[in-house]
Amino acid sequence: MLSQLGELTAKQNNLAKKVEGLPSTQQELLSLTRDVKVSTEIYTQLLNKSQELDVMRAGTVGNVRLVDTADVDLRKPVKPKKALIVLIATLLGAFLAIALVLFRKALNRGVENPDQIEQLGLPVYASIPFSTLQKSEESKILRSGRGRANKAAPILASSHPTDLAIEGLRSLRTSLHFAMLEAGNNRLMVSGPSPKVGKTFVSANLAAVIAQTGQRVLLIDVDMRKGYLHKVFGTPAENGLSDLLVMRCDLATAINKTEFEHLDVIGRGQIPPNPSELLMHANFSAFLEQVSAQYDLVILDTPPLLAVTDAAIVGRQSGTSLIVTRFALNPVREIELTMRRFAQNGIDLKGAILNGVEKRASAKYGYADYGYYNYEYKSENV
Repeated sequence: MLSQLGELTAKQNNLAKKVEGLPSTQQELLSLTRDVKVSTEIYTQLLNKSQELDVMRAGTVGNVRLVDTADVDLRKPVKPKKALIVLIATLLGAFLAIALVLFRKALNRGVENPDQIEQLGLPVYASIPFSTLQKSEESKILRSGRGRANKAAPILASSHPTDLAIEGLRSLRTSLHFAMLEAGNNRLMVSGPSPKVGKTFVSANLAAVIAQTGQRVLLIDVDMRKGYLHKVFGTPAENGLSDLLVMRCDLATAINKTEFEHLDVIGRGQIPPNPSELLMHANFSAFLEQVSAQYDLVILDTPPLLAVTDAAIVGRQSGTSLIVTRFALNPVREIELTMRRFAQNGIDLKGAILNGVEKRASAKYGYADYGYYNYEYKSENV
């Protein structure tokens, strides 16, 4: 093999010498001829492989078979069922809305028992039942389109004096009579943690039931931002507390008579740009001193404490301070924060009023589960 390899190597060298002896054109032609031969052999091999693959592909048998032919009924075309779609969408939307309401209520559970407030160290002076009569009167006003005008629901103590809510306020009247015996003055401030707890409802009807005992009562709307006592009693909106404090009118002009013989009202007046500053002015202190000497009781209906600071300013000049909480609306932490705010401002909060109490069935029975119930007790018709 070595001798054969040597012979082949010698032949290769001889051929190389011969090629080198050829002209350059023939050398280039020989190189190109060799390249063409190699490319032709490669192409032939690829073509053979492609034909082999085509033969293999053609010989493959598929596993798909026809089970049944489609049955098309041209007499009943397919169309969306709109009624069914609307029904399903309505039910789904109602379900999602109810779920959202229950979820929000679970996150923000308000107090439903006076014991929850008293556990904070704040006595509950009265639990006022939810008045369906008051709700119906307000609904009538809204349906008539006068709810946003100078019109509000009538005083419940006048239109329905035997309502359970008024009986609850009479109980509050009795409790306040003894609570205010040791007060520094005859001023009663009514505030609350948040809006829509019923402060104005409690203040107006409480003033009415106290005036019915013969005491001279002055009800003042200190909420100079959103107060609406003038709508409740049907008095003019102008010449109110804000006008009195800026000397736009005098006290005699600001006081309005009501349908109750011993009850007078001062509305909020024109909405000022700086209500808190007006309450901190010396004119407000002088005004309170003046009206305290003329009336047996002065009730101050103030804005919610957690919204603005007006209640803290008024509370420093009031002998008795109460807050109104709403059944299933104000959580315990909100009431606790309100108490802390009053304490920080040096105000001794006398007690709370649980408003809008609703009767709810309980699965448990026991002395603690009976709660504060109110029973209707009307006079018989003779």
